[in-house]
Amino acid sequence: MDNIIKAELLKGLSASPMYIPAWYRYDEEGSRLNDVCIEQCKWYYFHRFELKILSDILSEIIDYFKDSRMVVDLGSGNATKTMLILDKLLEKDESLTYVPVDISTEFLNKTASNLKTIYGNKLEIKPIGDEYIVALRRIKTITDTKLIVWFGSLQNVSHEKQLDYLLEIRNAMQVDDKFLMTLDVTDTSRKETIELAYLDPEGYSENFNLNSIHRLNKEMNGNIDVSKFKIKNELVANSASDNCSNVNVWIEAIENCEVDIGKLDLTRKFQKGERLYLHEEGGISCKYTIEQLEYILNKASLGLEKYWRNEHAAVIVVNRK
Repeated sequence: MDNIIKAELLKGLSASPMYIPAWYRYDEEGSRLNDVCIEQCKWYYFHRFELKILSDILSEIIDYFKDSRMVVDLGSGNATKTMLILDKLLEKDESLTYVPVDISTEFLNKTASNLKTIYGNKLEIKPIGDEYIVALRRIKTITDTKLIVWFGSLQNVSHEKQLDYLLEIRNAMQVDDKFLMTLDVTDTSRKETIELAYLDPEGYSENFNLNSIHRLNKEMNGNIDVSKFKIKNELVANSASDNCSNVNVWIEAIENCEVDIGKLDLTRKFQKGERLYLHEEGGISCKYTIEQLEYILNKASLGLEKYWRNEHAAVIVVNRK
């Protein structure tokens, strides 16, 4: 795993423009900072509207998953939203199998321990600490009727890779399985609202995003001095049906400087104004129209069975074609 991480980091830091993969933010500290950001940052609208719509329609959507005996939770985090589903399913079933998936094994184990305390023997917990695609290929071998949930995280994968993930989800599904996800459907004319959500004045988003820099310095013997950079972001709106809108986040050199990443045997010189993106090319925090969503689901041989939406969030039930 360490060699894979090093290879991905070296690939990004040797690219033009340079980038650090978005997933690298999510060690134990990054996962904690993410939870703090989405729960405490008043500028981050998506989490509040996502919870509201899930709560509003919970009794309605649960009918779609009444035969599920297993819940697979991609990017489980602290499982706050998934617990809404678990509670409802356990009203009619005495027990369930819960498979949380998260790249941060330490954070995942804490979540599993907390849920075991809450649910006891009602919930058989089988955590998978790995990257999504690796986890989905393991899940593919499970024949139990499954509900796969992915709350708000597909949008944090670059658009180029979203189809790859959806295809893996489709391949992991049996014919009777369901896939439930939430997505940001904010109108991109609200540029200021969107940009403030991902770079807020109180610094919640900045602390989370810069965790990839701090982790690089700590784990890879880097010497990136963040005081020589300024963090910035920008909404890139796209109305084409075969694409989506996204947010770019980067740090920009405010003076000429040089950085060394010891364990990668890499030295890079930055000119004033040069950028280091905190995600792969194609942006993160994607925003969708329903037409854009249907397009990419169709390409993955997945069907949009039902959706609900409010001002910012949509809940989508997806089946395998």
